[in-house]
Amino acid sequence: MFDALMAATEKKIQEYLAEIGRRGGLASRRELTRSHAKKMVAIREAKRAALKAGKPWPPRDRRLLKLS
Repeated sequence: MFDALMAATEKKIQEYLAEIGRRGGLASRRELTRSHAKKMVAIREAKRAALKAGKPWPPRDRRLLKLS
């Protein structure tokens, strides 16, 4: 009797967590445009170059950061 009750409870918990995960996955979907992806890559490369040159990241004045 107790084992059957535990199994039913665990199944309900599993279904509930699956539903939460499904909703979260659908809500967090986004489309990445080509231009946004290019900007992300440019920022990553600028960060890599700055750290390699011993400069602070992020730059103190973000207006000086030029993206091509």
